[in-house]
Amino acid sequence: MTDHRAVIVVGYSARALASSAKRAGFAPLSIDVFGDDDTREMSSAFVKLDGGLSDGLTPEKVTGAVERLTGAYRPIGLVYGSGFEHQPETIAAIARKTRVFGNDAETMKRAKDPLALAGLCAAIGVPHPQIAFAPPDDPELWLMKRRGGAGGAHIIAAAGSSAHSPNCYFQRRIAGESISALFLANGKKTEIIGLSMQWTAPTRASPFRFGGAAGPVEIGPAPAKEIARSIASLTSELGLVGLNSADFMISADSPWLLEINPRPGATLDVFETDRGALFAHHVVSCDGRLTPFSPGLMFKAAEIVYAAREIVLRKKPDWPDWVVDRPSTGTLIAVGDPLCTALASGATVDLARICAGERARRIVALVDEAED
Repeated sequence: MTDHRAVIVVGYSARALASSAKRAGFAPLSIDVFGDDDTREMSSAFVKLDGGLSDGLTPEKVTGAVERLTGAYRPIGLVYGSGFEHQPETIAAIARKTRVFGNDAETMKRAKDPLALAGLCAAIGVPHPQIAFAPPDDPELWLMKRRGGAGGAHIIAAAGSSAHSPNCYFQRRIAGESISALFLANGKKTEIIGLSMQWTAPTRASPFRFGGAAGPVEIGPAPAKEIARSIASLTSELGLVGLNSADFMISADSPWLLEINPRPGATLDVFETDRGALFAHHVVSCDGRLTPFSPGLMFKAAEIVYAAREIVLRKKPDWPDWVVDRPSTGTLIAVGDPLCTALASGATVDLARICAGERARRIVALVDEAED
């Protein structure tokens, strides 16, 4: 079977990419570790990888699923989301089986190598927090991060860490406002889609776990100009293509780059509009063309709902239409794993965030009722 509009999307969760791909007129072939109902429903084919968040996206499992889908559907290529930051070799293996619309393995490796990124930022004048690979003498001023980590769950305070793994490094704390920039790149030039605020859903073990995002947000003209300059410089040096995001901390009106995520990220739901799917812009920018993106008129928010206890969905809840990432009946959701995502919009970014939070709390009550 040949479908010139079929495209593989893969990541921890493929739902946001699959949704945007379908809206862009593609036939998504999805691979992820959750197998949520809405992902299955919108996909022309779906492969769920066993092993969950901890052991789902292994090179063997991913490449095996890619081989199955390419053999059956002969897609135009593949777009990857989160889950590959620590394993660029998997991106390289995928690229030997189908075209990858996104950054190649070497770019991923450079962007997620803390030492390489810090050196690049120093060379091109992008403010970046000091890093270290040995426990600092003043740990209360530092964070400990895992190399290639994503989602914030891998970050802890250095002062609270009892052991130092070779896969970890230290980054000096910067106080300020957390801002993320979603942008398109064609290897040379960039277009910023929008800036978003992000917040955490802390636990004792993961105090910086990603909780949600809302946008677009407005910041002062000076930091906005500096963010645009930093992203343009990094894109030129790294050769970034497609949708990417960059996380900053705004301190005293000066933005400090914290990290680059060289793939479509968590704010797709926030910046997707009725005027055009971001997936289409991602694909053409990987071909070297930047097409104008028309931002939406609404402020949007997306909040992750995490399971506070172990849950087995014995019957299907009456999901509201603003719930996405809907787990299938019978799914076992471990404590601390994502349950679903609550979407919201509002007249201001703060109202959108508040609404998303209220909806997240309603979901917890809805699932409890379904379990009774």
